Amino acid sequence: MIRPTLALAAVSILAACAPLPDTVGEAAPAGTVYRLAAFNDAPVTFGATVRLLNDGKVSGAGPCNTYTAVQKAPLPWLEITDLASTRRTCDQQRSEDAFFIALQAMDFAEIGGDSLLMTNNAGQSLFFTSTARDPSQP
Repeated sequence: MIRPTLALAAVSILAACAPLPDTVGEAAPAGTVYRLAAFNDAPVTFGATVRLLNDGKVSGAGPCNTYTAVQKAPLPWLEITDLASTRRTCDQQRSEDAFFIALQAMDFAEIGGDSLLMTNNAGQSLFFTSTARDPSQP
């Protein structure tokens, strides 16, 4: 597993090679689904995903529910708001609640290769790796 700090260094090097797109959705290859691999540098024991779209929409799943949200800031900043999820409960509800809170608290995003790193000024991080592309996306 790639440590988030190593991934951040790799993303920074790649970002210096080409101009950045305006939105997180433009930076992510179309239809890419990212799976949460680490939360504050610790491996996760629950499943969670995020998908960033060109139109500023965000979607994904926690261990219990699917969700949608809106990403309002240009790269490299994040401003994820208006998160709405289905309302199923499960034995990993606390993990999902923590993920949703952290997702909305992230301030920055860096995409490089198959990884996505979200961080904030409080020192929190969410590190994702790509899992698959949605075949409905070009």
